[in-house]
Amino acid sequence: MLTQLSHWLSQHAALLGVLAGISVILLLGSVVATPWVVSRLPEDYLLQRQRPAVARSALNTIAQALRTLIGVLLILLGLTMLIIPGPGLVTLLVGISIARFPGKHRLLRYVASREAVYGSLNWMRQRHQKPLLLHPFHDDNGGKDT
Repeated sequence: MLTQLSHWLSQHAALLGVLAGISVILLLGSVVATPWVVSRLPEDYLLQRQRPAVARSALNTIAQALRTLIGVLLILLGLTMLIIPGPGLVTLLVGISIARFPGKHRLLRYVASREAVYGSLNWMRQRHQKPLLLHPFHDDNGGKDT
């Protein structure tokens, strides 16, 4: 089994090099893009709110499909970075916020409310001199919502 794996790896060295290069580019891209995206979110982004209906046109449908594709790629990259070095949870969170699917905002609030993720998001916002995100499950007095 190990011999077969070694043989396969030696036969596909170029493919593995390309995949490694793509991984490095995606990692560096997410390290640069994630703080930029997080810093541009409104401070009440994690609070539950009604979203206005979007007009349906061919151009809008293509834009939404592209947005969802990018979001799914970031979600997959975030899941990968849970195993390899990188800002996995934050990249996952950005991917979730970009993609469009039912229950998205509830999932986003759940992931973002984790102490480490919430702290990382606000750390990025502070570095860009933006106000802290309002916590989705705390009221103005710092108490837990029920």
